Amino acid sequence: MDQRRLLLAFALSLVVLVLYQELVLRKYRPAPRRGPVSQETPPATSPPSTPPMELGAPPSEEAQVVTVETDVLRATISTLGARLLNLELKQYRRNVQPDSPPLDLVQPGPILPLTLQLAPALSDAGFTFRPDRSALIVHGEERGVLAFVADSPNGLHVEKRYAFAGDEYVFELSASASGEGAPKTLGVALTPLPPESAGGGRTPGRETAVALSAHRLVEKSFADVEKQPATLPESLWAGFAAPYFMSVVMPADGVGQAVMTAIGEVPVVRLDVPVEDGRAAFAIFVGPKDRSILARAGRDLDRALDFGWFWFIAIPLLSALRLLHTVTGNYGVAIIVLTALVKLATTPLTQSTFRNMREMQKIQPQMVKLRERYKDDQVTLQKEMMELYRRHRVNPLSGCLPMLLQLPIFVGLYNALSHAIELRHAPFALWINDLSAPDRLMIAGIPASWPLIGGGVPVLTLVMGASMFIQQWLTPQQGDPAQQRMMMFMPLLFTYMFINFPAGLVLYWLVNNLLTIGQQYWNLRSAT
Repeated sequence: MDQRRLLLAFALSLVVLVLYQELVLRKYRPAPRRGPVSQETPPATSPPSTPPMELGAPPSEEAQVVTVETDVLRATISTLGARLLNLELKQYRRNVQPDSPPLDLVQPGPILPLTLQLAPALSDAGFTFRPDRSALIVHGEERGVLAFVADSPNGLHVEKRYAFAGDEYVFELSASASGEGAPKTLGVALTPLPPESAGGGRTPGRETAVALSAHRLVEKSFADVEKQPATLPESLWAGFAAPYFMSVVMPADGVGQAVMTAIGEVPVVRLDVPVEDGRAAFAIFVGPKDRSILARAGRDLDRALDFGWFWFIAIPLLSALRLLHTVTGNYGVAIIVLTALVKLATTPLTQSTFRNMREMQKIQPQMVKLRERYKDDQVTLQKEMMELYRRHRVNPLSGCLPMLLQLPIFVGLYNALSHAIELRHAPFALWINDLSAPDRLMIAGIPASWPLIGGGVPVLTLVMGASMFIQQWLTPQQGDPAQQRMMMFMPLLFTYMFINFPAGLVLYWLVNNLLTIGQQYWNLRSAT
């Protein structure tokens, strides 16, 4: 096998994998199936969605508010509908500025999260609730309960009870509706997260409606939800997810039915559960997509973090990154050290590939002569080529396996860095103050409206591209000129592709390139 073609195929494979994950999987990615697949049915087979006027009752100025304070969040609940007005995460800021306020995961709008669905055309959005207290403060392992009650004009008595823990992002909602026409099913609705939850510099619009239905992760873009609403039975949880944060509602026990729809121009995800003993119980998670936090919350919430095909490599690498941060105190330095350790572990594979390429380069003139001599006799050509390999003890396939073994490691580390919420607003050095955002060295005079770079120079990305050129120049040249030109084009393609990637990913690729250049230079000196 021609080594130049193999390298080209390897590089193109990386490009395809990265582009596929960025442009396709992040929008439509289903997780691997772990059980029977549910059937998505159109909304005609489910209870009609609540009309916009029912869910869309924003709080009036006369409505009172109840505040909740825990160690990790600060929430404001309106007495109109007993719904969330605000929910701030104390440990996460809206932007990278040190004085930035806490991130609020409730997006203002005509529909508020935790609206209760009472009937196909009735919600509690217009009900004025009476709270049992004006504020709740809990810390540590403490637990506190807020109770809201309301009576509707049609005779329904509605109660909503919220239970908060001092150190958890999960809180409980217990609801009941009694009286004439009391429902047999209650549903809780969630609305999209604000744009700030997409992370530092990430392209807006990456948020999706999500549900874990019949052991399968279902993700739908807002456009798909508006075009074709879906009903998902046997749902363990449902809601909305952005790259670094999520809000989902779960039945307290068992499973429920998730409904993804749009009311007006607002996507809404609702989870319906049956009423038992006059009450329906839910658990709500609103917080970061931190793997340890999601795992501690249970209910398979960590399934929302999809590390792709090579999850078994990405997860240990993410744990190693956190461990290195405890030593270095800087996630940029931790990325450098982790990349160096991965490169050290794959050094035997790299050395094997390089040695084989050098040997193939030595017999390249003889291979050209054989192709010219037997260009009309492919059978004899293959026979002579194999004899040439045997005499020089060269295996044309020996460079394939090492590169294939490295591919899962590269992709696994890429996925680990892509999902690391720890990189959000994490500074590195100099102008790079957010490893989750594209690197930009802001220079006066560069308009913010310029395409791709938008007011700054992607210095780290350009250096990465230059390192790829050097790496290609040091690679033993073989194959026809067309293939060589294609390989030299790859740095340009990667530079363009990485220009809006998070700085943490670019840093990883740059360090990996520099270490590879060092290996190649050492091998070239050793071979002379």
